[in-house]
Amino acid sequence: MTGDSHSTFVIKYLPLIGRAGVIHSILHLSGAEYKNEFVAKDEIAAHREKFPFGHVPVLIEPFLMDRPLNLHYLAEKYNLFGSTPQETALIKSVATNIYLELADNLFSKDAAAKRSEFESEVLPRFTLCHERWLDQNGNNGHYFGDRLTYADLVLVNWLRVMSKMGITIDESSSLKKVEKKLSELPEWRGKYEYYHPFNSLEEEKASKGEEEEVEKEEEDDEEGEVGEDEERRKRRRA
Repeated sequence: MTGDSHSTFVIKYLPLIGRAGVIHSILHLSGAEYKNEFVAKDEIAAHREKFPFGHVPVLIEPFLMDRPLNLHYLAEKYNLFGSTPQETALIKSVATNIYLELADNLFSKDAAAKRSEFESEVLPRFTLCHERWLDQNGNNGHYFGDRLTYADLVLVNWLRVMSKMGITIDESSSLKKVEKKLSELPEWRGKYEYYHPFNSLEEEKASKGEEEEVEKEEEDDEEGEVGEDEERRKRRRA
């Protein structure tokens, strides 16, 4: 992946990877600097006006961006789209189809009732469709050419979600080849599992809370020392 790695981003989201999974993956793999700014569910519900369209995740650099704009922006910035407008349109189409076929079925209000239908009808149809796309590209672990694109990242994100939900894809499938190839990228720097969509960031949140508490204590100590110095000066003048 290439692109501007000097930008500093802020991801505003709940203390988990979740729906920000692809955002985290792009930023980490590109070597970009970013930090997490955690928000609570009740804060989102009470102050939806703080977010562009009333929900999260939101990406800041330095302006607020909501999904899917933030994903498309990052894909453009870090060269995960095509080399031509036509190829970019195809990459977006593949990624959109993955989201619509899987997210809408896995997380709809009646998803539990439709689980059997999803596994027996929707998933096989989805798998055949996307295996066809991958096979047309030579079954080399990528949707387009011989490089990582936004479509690859979106697919692997949802394969990991399904795996955690107990929904498996045959290991011989070309879809699994994309996952294997992506997981072996050295740019993960040993953090592939850390960026799993179901991973919680509560420890990071707690760690940040402790750091802020330490900083506050240090500031209080400094203020106390200043106050003591001032008191000593007053006594000397008296």
